[in-house]
Amino acid sequence: MSSSDAVSPGREESNDPLDVDALPRVHTADFLPLDPAYVRMRTLGAIIAVSAAAVATAVVAIAVSSWTALLIGLAVVVVIVAIGVVQRLEVAHMGYLVRTHDLSFRSGLVTRSVATVPFARVQHVSIGRGPLDRQFGLASLQLRTAGGQVAITGLDHDVAERLKQLVSDRAAELAELETDDDDS
Repeated sequence: MSSSDAVSPGREESNDPLDVDALPRVHTADFLPLDPAYVRMRTLGAIIAVSAAAVATAVVAIAVSSWTALLIGLAVVVVIVAIGVVQRLEVAHMGYLVRTHDLSFRSGLVTRSVATVPFARVQHVSIGRGPLDRQFGLASLQLRTAGGQVAITGLDHDVAERLKQLVSDRAAELAELETDDDDS
């Protein structure tokens, strides 16, 4: 079978080299920030953890009458505060980008990553909301493909609902176009 026999009728196949410098750069695009309530929710979690550690430290230090217990407890509080600061910086670097054919999610403070999910590959889209998410009016959008899953956390619930509808609609449109192409 020759290479021309493998090409679908009506489709032109080529494998020309592309100029990599001319390709669009997703990392330079303007990603939309997460909802500001997400920072408040994560800050509240850090405050609760610090408060619990401080109370536990005080109880243990009083019960055993030891400066060592107090110093260990204070070290734990300092570590939790540092984690809270890092979380705040991390949220500032998170964002999402909706384009014509895909949705991207940027995350990470030290190890940065951008995950892009083409609408044509989406098999399932859903919204998740935990108790704190509901309290702060937030939601997470989960996109599942055959290759894995991408979850965009910290979205306003209404935005998550609109994105879910957009992804579902675009995935259905692209699947229909693909089916029509296969039929012709």
